[in-house]
Amino acid sequence: MRDKGVILRNLNARALKTAAFSALCRIPGLREFLNYYEDAICFEDVAEGGSVQTLVIDPVRDQGILFSEAEKRDVLRCTDAELDRLRVIFKMARLADVTMLGSSGVTVENRGGRVLHLDGARTRMHPNWVIARPLRRIEGDPEATYINLLGVRRGHRHFAHFFWDLLMPAMVWLRHWHDPAERVIFLVREDLSAIQRDAFRFIAGDWPGVAFQTLRAGEKMHCARSIFLAYQNQRHSVDNTLARQPMRDVASLFLRHYDVTAPPPGKGRRIYLSRESAVLRRTKNEAALVKMLSKHGFEPVDTGRIPFRQQAELFASADAIVAPHGAALASLMFCRKGTRILEFFPANYLDDCFCRLGRAMELEYHYLFGGKGDFPKLAYTMDADELESAVKAMLGE
Repeated sequence: MRDKGVILRNLNARALKTAAFSALCRIPGLREFLNYYEDAICFEDVAEGGSVQTLVIDPVRDQGILFSEAEKRDVLRCTDAELDRLRVIFKMARLADVTMLGSSGVTVENRGGRVLHLDGARTRMHPNWVIARPLRRIEGDPEATYINLLGVRRGHRHFAHFFWDLLMPAMVWLRHWHDPAERVIFLVREDLSAIQRDAFRFIAGDWPGVAFQTLRAGEKMHCARSIFLAYQNQRHSVDNTLARQPMRDVASLFLRHYDVTAPPPGKGRRIYLSRESAVLRRTKNEAALVKMLSKHGFEPVDTGRIPFRQQAELFASADAIVAPHGAALASLMFCRKGTRILEFFPANYLDDCFCRLGRAMELEYHYLFGGKGDFPKLAYTMDADELESAVKAMLGE
C-alpha cells in the first residue's frame, strides 16, 4: 500500500473534527459546557493517599496453567519468556470530586479536567473516547460511593466483553475489597441487554449495600466519592480470560441464580455450535459438517437464537463441544472441568482468547485450522474428513 504521508493520513473527517473541537474548546468555559476532555491522567496519580489496592494473578505460577508446545507455536504464537508475562493485575482506588459522563462513559477528575485512565504513560485520550456534547448535571448522593460500569460510549453490547471488561473487575472488587457497611452505587447505562440486567439484579440481591443506578447518555453525574476499578495486562481484555477465580465467580453468579444443575460426567450432551446465521467466518460446507458430526452424537445449536439462560444450561450440560471460532465460546466459563473442546479457525485468522479461557477453566482444549477465508467476511471451508479425525481423537474413538 502506498504511504500517503503524515498530512494526507490526517486529512479525514475524524481528525478534522477533533482538531476543530480542540481549538474551539480553548475558549474559557466552553470545554466544561461541551464536556470535551482530551487530556488523560493515570487514576493512581489522583487517588486518595493509601487507597490503591492491587490483586496480581499469575496464571503460570499461581494457577499452574500449562500450554503445549504446539499451542504456543500455532495458537498463542508466543515464546516461553512471553508466557511468563501473562499476569493480570486488578486495581481499585478511591477518588474524590469526579464526574462520570454518560456520553462517552469516562470518568473525569474535576480539579484538572482530565480523563482518568489506567495507563500512566497516556496523556491524551483516543478520539473515539472524546465526545463534544452538553450534558445535564446530576448531583450524586454525598453519602454514597459511586463506581463507573458504563463501559464504552455505547456500552458493552457484546456479552463476552461485558464479562471480561466490566463484570470481572466488579466481581474482583466484591470478593476482595467490598465493605458491607459502605453504600455503593454502580452507574450503568440505560439500554441494557437481558444478560446485563440479570447480572446486575443478581449482584444487588447477593451483596449488601450495593445498588445500581442508570446514567443516561445526555447526563453526567458529579460524585463526591468514587471508586475507580481497573485491570492491566499486556493485551487489553484478552489475558483477562486467564484469571480463573474471577471467571469462576462470574459463571457461578449466573449458574446459581439460573438454578442450573450439570449432569454427571459422561452423561452430558455433545454440541456443535453453528455459525449458520453469522455474518463473519461462516463455514461454506456447514451441512456436510453437521451430517458428519451427527454420526458422533453431536447436535447443532445456534446460540444466537436461544436466550442466555439456555446457553448457560447448554454449556454446563456438555461433555464435548465442537465449534468454529466465535463469541458464543465465551460461555465456556459455564463448562464443567474436563469438558472436551475442539475449536477450528480459517487458515488466515486466529484469536487465542478461547484457548486461554479453556486452559483457565481446566477444560480439555483442542484446535484445528481449515481453509483460507474469503475477503472480507472470511467465509471458509472446513475439511469434513480432517475434522472427523480430530473429533475421533478428542473423543478417544
